[in-house]
Amino acid sequence: MRQFHAPGRVNLIGDHIDYMGGTVLPMAIDRGTDLWARPRSDRLIVAESDNFPEAGRIVAEVDADPPRPEWDWVNYLVAVASVFRRRGFEVPGVDVRVRGSIPNGAGLSSSASIELAMAVALNAFTGAVVTAAEMALECQRAENSLGVACGIMDQMSIACGRQGQALVIDCQTLQVRTVAFPDDLAVVVANTNHRRELSDSAYNQRREACEQAEQLLGRRLVDIDKDESTDALSSLPASLRPRARHVVTEQARVIAFERALAGGDRDALGALMRASHESLRDDFEVTGPALDAMVEAAWAAPGVVGARMTGAGFGGCTVNLVEPDSVDEFEASVKARYAAVTGLTPDFYGVRSADGAHEVVA
Repeated sequence: MRQFHAPGRVNLIGDHIDYMGGTVLPMAIDRGTDLWARPRSDRLIVAESDNFPEAGRIVAEVDADPPRPEWDWVNYLVAVASVFRRRGFEVPGVDVRVRGSIPNGAGLSSSASIELAMAVALNAFTGAVVTAAEMALECQRAENSLGVACGIMDQMSIACGRQGQALVIDCQTLQVRTVAFPDDLAVVVANTNHRRELSDSAYNQRREACEQAEQLLGRRLVDIDKDESTDALSSLPASLRPRARHVVTEQARVIAFERALAGGDRDALGALMRASHESLRDDFEVTGPALDAMVEAAWAAPGVVGARMTGAGFGGCTVNLVEPDSVDEFEASVKARYAAVTGLTPDFYGVRSADGAHEVVA
């Protein structure tokens, strides 16, 4: 069997603006999905996961349109096969075995990671010569077909990752540029262990609110300058105004964060991450008690440069920039404070930037 790998991703800043065509600043990480696959002579996808041995071997139809409840996680593989077929590629049946190192439901894009791993495999098996950006778009369509109205950030991050670099992704044009991530700054992902269910969350409702705001204003929210936002958004209904305000201000924070990262301004990085979390908490209302408790514990911990929720919210993870010599002390402090407030025990993952989805060649 041939081996393929796709990383996960952590978004450093720029949440809930990718589906509005905004510019975001994530990085691919050195936790991800390994997928071993080989073509079959029939029209079946026969899949097993080392992470879900209790599910056993799942047999799905490569020519079907998901989702089907009995196919469980294999619906992601079928969805990717479906979008490849719709592009006119002859998709074979495949044997698949998967092993992932991304905590399921933590907000580090385990679903996009498995989608990209499958896409790279099908790209190889069909001779499609699909570019990284095209694979990202196909995997976004696959996830949309499963009921999640996600933007393109997760898939683009995973497709285009670069070791040693963070990514600046224009989600409208799909242009990607890199910014060096400093070697002397640790990235610690803290898992609240309050699991989220994205398709069952208010994610789609937030997107609909932002799209309604744009229709009423007749312009893209990400094109509104932060300094004119009060006047520009004043005509919106009160229910839409905070959602729109988050998109406008978060876009400004992404641009400022890129400058701070390039200039090594750690005070600015921390202030921008804090403002981002507060906006996601107050204006977008996608944090919740667990994420807020985790971030507040991080803000008070030794060695912290910056901390915020990351991903869609409603549970999942925070991303923390920490002085490397203080990581152990930081984690101990956050664990104690968070457990005292929530009764939950968090997990911590030190992550580094990583290359995008690819075939693993010995």
